Amino acid sequence: MSDLLFRPATELARMLRDRELSAVELLDLHVARIAERNEWLGAIVLPRLEEAREEAVGAERRLASGAAVGPLHGVPFTAKDAIAVAGMRRTNGSRLFVDEVVTYDAPSIARMRRAGAILLGKTNVPEFCAFYDTVNEVFGATRNPHAPERSAGGSSGGEAAAVASGMSALGIGSDIGSSIRNPAHFTGLFGLKPSRGLVPCTGHAPERETPVWSRLAVIGPLARSAGDLELALGVLAEHQPAAPRPGAGTVGVCEDDFLQPVAAACREAVRLAAGALAADGATLVEDRPPLQPEIRRWFDWLQRVELSTGLAELVAGREDELSRYGQMMVDSVPREVPPLDAYLEAWSELAAAEREVDAWFDRRRLALCPVALGPAPPIGEGFTEIDGEPVRPGGKFTLCTLANAAGLPAAAVPVLRTDDGLPVGVQVIGGRGRDLEVVAAARVIERACGGFVPPPG
Repeated sequence: MSDLLFRPATELARMLRDRELSAVELLDLHVARIAERNEWLGAIVLPRLEEAREEAVGAERRLASGAAVGPLHGVPFTAKDAIAVAGMRRTNGSRLFVDEVVTYDAPSIARMRRAGAILLGKTNVPEFCAFYDTVNEVFGATRNPHAPERSAGGSSGGEAAAVASGMSALGIGSDIGSSIRNPAHFTGLFGLKPSRGLVPCTGHAPERETPVWSRLAVIGPLARSAGDLELALGVLAEHQPAAPRPGAGTVGVCEDDFLQPVAAACREAVRLAAGALAADGATLVEDRPPLQPEIRRWFDWLQRVELSTGLAELVAGREDELSRYGQMMVDSVPREVPPLDAYLEAWSELAAAEREVDAWFDRRRLALCPVALGPAPPIGEGFTEIDGEPVRPGGKFTLCTLANAAGLPAAAVPVLRTDDGLPVGVQVIGGRGRDLEVVAAARVIERACGGFVPPPG
């Protein structure tokens, strides 16, 4: 029955409803997998397996009684450490919060539970969820299940490793600048960053409702199929996303962002995915959303400004408890808060740019591009060069941060594997509120390119 560990959550949910499989059997399979894999992967850092088994027993009783059940009834899932779960610690990967216990469920967790899903535990993050390599001094490093010396990405790296390794059927992560899509790309998963406002980051550390956080950050799913993304989005969303428009439409395709080098494998993945969309009827054009460098500059600057207003207060007197990653974050923020007029001007410029991006997505239904500069790098090293070309300052692919800055839905979709077995995905970006069009494109690419491939072992 171990093959069940890599089935899509949609299939597991159907099997549970049809009584082809019991919730206790499925829970026990995942518990055994966690015992086998988690110690060396470092993915699930705050388990609740005894409580989960009790909930699985209750799920079986409810189903046997003939009571109505939710769309994820009995399906095991995990959530990243930074998301609030009642009665559990929320360390956010930092020794500063190692003993913090939360008294409530974040709305995303509450919705998953109402849908019948069973929480196995919480997964590892980098300190403050601030880096795209999941390493901290509370729980250590999370490894990539496809290659243990490689990064699982961040900041939802523990979540990606749990789902990709078969320890969890579905994952709940968060994304303020590729923190769902980057780990999905590194581990061969599907990951969705929803539209602004569809799945807010309420209940996510830190508990500060700032403009950057409320407009740029979202919670979203990591999964092993496009269908799972749609199922999870239907559970997590605060309102029903718009239905896909008829017809395939026009897709703007680009292989780079004019800022960073991009690995040949990532370029090949874009071409393969583009071919899949073209075969499904899409019209392809070489084009990209406008103002990427400008939007990235305002995105980075506004984040640093907001960090400067809260981070110093957060760590005051406890600097010796920071990891080197946390110290890097502190060192990156301005020492003085910029004038209010400069801050407001940046938001004004970003809003004007967003209108131009919206107009582009009126003409081009989707954008297709890489997720990251290359496949997963070694743990702790990040990207330093790509195919012999040095990486420039900034590190991330600009179209990842554009999706957050403009509030757009964006998905990472697995496409191929390199000769040494590393997964490579592509990114599909849609117009705001058009999350299901993004998922529909992910489904087309999945059919053509094969979708998720389990890691070795």
